[in-house]
This record gives sequence, C-alpha cells and structure tokens, in this order.
Amino acid sequence: MIIGIGTDLLEIKRIANTRKNHTAERIFTEEELRQASDKDSMLAGDFACKECVVKCFGTGFSEGIRPADIEILRTENGRPYVVLHGKALEKFEELGGKNILVSITDTKDLVSAMAVVEG
Repeated sequence: MIIGIGTDLLEIKRIANTRKNHTAERIFTEEELRQASDKDSMLAGDFACKECVVKCFGTGFSEGIRPADIEILRTENGRPYVVLHGKALEKFEELGGKNILVSITDTKDLVSAMAVVEG
C-alpha cells in the first residue's frame, strides 16, 4: 500500500550557496557530505529527496523533523536510499511505513527527485 508520494525540483546553485555560507552542516549528515565530496549536484539531489520524504509524510519540515533526520546515502553502484533518524523515523513508524523508494535525476542546473513511502 502506498502511504505517500512526493516530488521536488531544485536549482543546484541553491545548495552550492549552503556550502559558501556554512549552513550545509545543519542540513546534511557527515556521511552525506563525505559521499558527495565536492559534488553540489549530489547534495542537491539529497536535499530534493529529503523534501520528497516529508511531502510523503504530509508534514513538510515541521513536527520537529529536521533535514538531517532524513539521510540520503548511496549503494556502491550509486543507487540512493533513505535512512531515517529522530522525529522523521517516529513519523514514518506512526504512519505504518515499511519502505521508502527514491529516485534522483539532474541536468546541469536542476535536480529532480521522487519518493514513495510504502506501508
């Protein structure tokens, strides 16, 4: 059963600005920053996925859910997956979530993501 679907579209340069003004550390986990290295497009994809997940929850970034509570990591072959922490994990469990599927695509300037929460 599908609990929620979310999509997001983001300009990559918005995430590049978070590195310049040192707010990336509040948005991304250490592992996300490590995996992305210097690739703003990867971090933009991560943030777009985070937005998608909270859209699936129907909450946005409210109810105490912070961007760093939703971690977007990659398998060895580059497939993104979600690891939830804190209030995001609590909301997922409250909704009866069993799995989260995510997909990311980008162009030179934009990144798009989609998430589906299954119950």
